[in-house]
Amino acid sequence: MTLTRRQLLKLIPAGTLAALISACGRGRAVPLTPTATPPAPSPEPVARAFLGAWNADDFDTMYAFLAEPTRRALDRDAFEAVYRGVFREARIYAFETELVAAGRLSAEEAGADFDVTYHTRLTGPLTFRPRLWMRLEKGEWRITWTPAAILPELGERNLVKLFPRVPPRGVIYAKERVILATHGVVVTVGVVPGRIEDEATLLATLSRLLGRPPEEIAARYAGQPADWFVPVGLISAEEAQANYDALTQVAGIEMRERAARAYPQGERAGHVVGYVGPISAEELATLAERGYEETDLVGKLGVERAAEPLLAGRKGGRLVVLSPDGAEVSTLADVPAEQSRNVHITLDMALQERAEALLGERRGSVVVLEVPGGRVLALASFPRFDPNAVANLLSPQERLAVAQRPDRPLVNRATQGLYPCGSVFKIVTMTAALETGLFTPQSTFTCTGVWTRLGIPMWCWKRDGHGVIDLYNGLIESCDVVFYEVGLALYNQDPNLLQAFARRMGFGAPTGIEVDEEAGLVPDDGWKRAQVGVGWTPGDTVNMAIGQGFLLVTPLQVAHMMVTVASGGTIYRPTLLAMAEDVTGRASTVTYQPEVVGTLDVGAGVMETVRSALARVTQPPRGTANFVFRDFPIPVAGKTGTAEAPGEEPHAWFAAYAPADRPEVAVVAMLENAGEGSGVAAPVVRDVLAAYFGVDRSGGA
Repeated sequence: MTLTRRQLLKLIPAGTLAALISACGRGRAVPLTPTATPPAPSPEPVARAFLGAWNADDFDTMYAFLAEPTRRALDRDAFEAVYRGVFREARIYAFETELVAAGRLSAEEAGADFDVTYHTRLTGPLTFRPRLWMRLEKGEWRITWTPAAILPELGERNLVKLFPRVPPRGVIYAKERVILATHGVVVTVGVVPGRIEDEATLLATLSRLLGRPPEEIAARYAGQPADWFVPVGLISAEEAQANYDALTQVAGIEMRERAARAYPQGERAGHVVGYVGPISAEELATLAERGYEETDLVGKLGVERAAEPLLAGRKGGRLVVLSPDGAEVSTLADVPAEQSRNVHITLDMALQERAEALLGERRGSVVVLEVPGGRVLALASFPRFDPNAVANLLSPQERLAVAQRPDRPLVNRATQGLYPCGSVFKIVTMTAALETGLFTPQSTFTCTGVWTRLGIPMWCWKRDGHGVIDLYNGLIESCDVVFYEVGLALYNQDPNLLQAFARRMGFGAPTGIEVDEEAGLVPDDGWKRAQVGVGWTPGDTVNMAIGQGFLLVTPLQVAHMMVTVASGGTIYRPTLLAMAEDVTGRASTVTYQPEVVGTLDVGAGVMETVRSALARVTQPPRGTANFVFRDFPIPVAGKTGTAEAPGEEPHAWFAAYAPADRPEVAVVAMLENAGEGSGVAAPVVRDVLAAYFGVDRSGGA
């Protein structure tokens, strides 16, 4: 920004001590040129020391450099208050200074010009060239300070005023413009200690309304000034209205309304939508340049966090100098706000609601992705939370307490839950077996129910065995012995071969979805030596071949793999963003398209074989999920998974896409410690697909 001299030289903080410092004012600056005067110390060290103290926020040292008349007119605290006032009003959060020139102007006077750049939250960087005036006192230079040392020619009674421009936070919509997050009102309930007449009634009323013990509420206002309004809880405007009489008839209780973020769907899709909360010091340090301030709210989770730049826009403002009577003297900066955007996401709320209902109160998740493309249609997780409740908590400690609850309600199990995936991983193992040429679909194995080639008995899930079975049917019937053999052969070929295929199919790394997610773990020799202290063994690969051992995946990664398989090897980045809408018409609306991030790059015959086998998993006579889907009118390709895990029961998995011959949607259900994948997770997937395709639950269209 180019500023005129008048703009550069007119600034004074609102409410400062202009009257106290008027005696220290200076007139027109004169050039800093040497004059024929007796020798004296250079003023430069004093100027450098003063500026160094300012940069160090050392006002004691700065004040010590002031000339005696200045200190008589302005005490130390008032001196600091001038600086603080300018910085506060102009929203300055950082600055740099550089001495330009220092020299004597006469026998008793000197000056030092310096450049200062102020970094402001709302109006960007502003650069000025003030002057430090100095006079000799007892043979030493001292600064005859005025507010012009902060900004040139402030004048004696002018003030700084900032007129902020703050765009309202954007709305979050699901499909069909279902509102997920919008503008709302919250009511702060508080206590004025000095007005309490009947404390027992007051505490009983607040305890009932806020759901907190009376002693906890009393502790909030204990020891506070009698006439202070002490916040004790937040309630919705609807709750305030419903309890209006009770709240207004108890002396000592007051209510104050303020703007807030509202989440009309409550718990529904809470993990996806996320919530806003007060900005942290760490966040402020990185977001200061975008105009954020200590009192701002920012997205903390989900889309609220992922789409923060879109939803918040960017503040602007007009920084001006006003005369004491309020007339505008000059404009120092004028920065327009960057309009916030309404964000539309891909979530289908009818499908989301159905997925959440099917989970009920069972720990786990359901993921539904569009095929092809990878758009997220549903992302259900339990336990759930209500964003309204979390966003409106009064303190960071309360929000931390929610996050640290044993059931971990803020964890999105669909994207952040890490689990062994059991036999679902056999899709990866079979792909590796076929692509390397170590096996064909017709390669045969003999399953007696137990496998001992590593010297210890390793059981198949079917204890009486599958008999002679080929690789193709090994996937359909999920024969563990087949995949023990394949895992050992892959290890013998290359101990890192199976890991390489797992990574190619999306495991061990974030998928790239916009919301918080975990990378999972594809373990290898380096990881095991670092974590366990011993190297990778054949048994580790054999275990991983059936989705056990150290392997950890997220349900989203499994759904991501199913989209890749269903798409014939095209790898899409899962996405929630559908559109960023400018409601003012001043900027274009952005539509987000599916993003191809790679190709699986295996033979076409390999993908066809794997897809064919997956389609038969849901069909009689041998498919492990045939009894769930045998009457379903839409052909479904899928894979069961029953993963051993800590707890009495294994994790139940089912991963699928449909229709099997023309895939439109991929669905993964994962239920923690719930039992067999075919008996527990597969029915959930069936009912989600029924909702998607409009099939009644009995199987008919």
